[in-house]
Amino acid sequence: MRRGRAITALAALAISLTACGSSSTPPGGAATGGLQAKNADLSGANMYFIANTEQMGWFVTDADGLPLYRFDKDVPKPSKSNCEGECLKSWKPVLADKTPMATGVDPISMGVLTRPDGTKQLTIAGYPQYTYAEDKVAGDMKGQGKGGTWWVTAPNGAKITGGKAQNNSKKSSSTPSTSPTSPAGGTPQSTPTSAAPGY
Repeated sequence: MRRGRAITALAALAISLTACGSSSTPPGGAATGGLQAKNADLSGANMYFIANTEQMGWFVTDADGLPLYRFDKDVPKPSKSNCEGECLKSWKPVLADKTPMATGVDPISMGVLTRPDGTKQLTIAGYPQYTYAEDKVAGDMKGQGKGGTWWVTAPNGAKITGGKAQNNSKKSSSTPSTSPTSPAGGTPQSTPTSAAPGY
């Protein structure tokens, strides 16, 4: 009998404590004394993304939404850039002075090349990566096919030379993050129309 009363008393106490508890939630959404998640510190990383357009399929972009390109005259193994001198006026090496991180790109395929001037350049599947000087806003792809040697880079490191599907994997149906910038007109879609690469 005493045991039954004790259990009843404990249950009543638990209910009263719940009813008397504060219903206010501090900024950040965590209850007082609870665990709070901290935002990841990405200040020590160079961020890259993938985006999707109807014409190109999935491709890699920098943090501004500009597409990354690879050059047919570069060498992937070992990584070597053959874009020097005048070439660098139009084609800017994608810098990787911090740890490269890319949503939607296999991290194993990402690397860093040290150029002759000592700067660090991002590589994907061994190929040095560049942006094109005439691409100004997200969605621009004015360098695509230039000279028959410059191509937008697919998430698996392949060059995209024609249709969207030929160089892109369709293993996964997950939705990757895209570039944080989304100005109007010709921008990469934030909602994909086809399966994302399986990375």
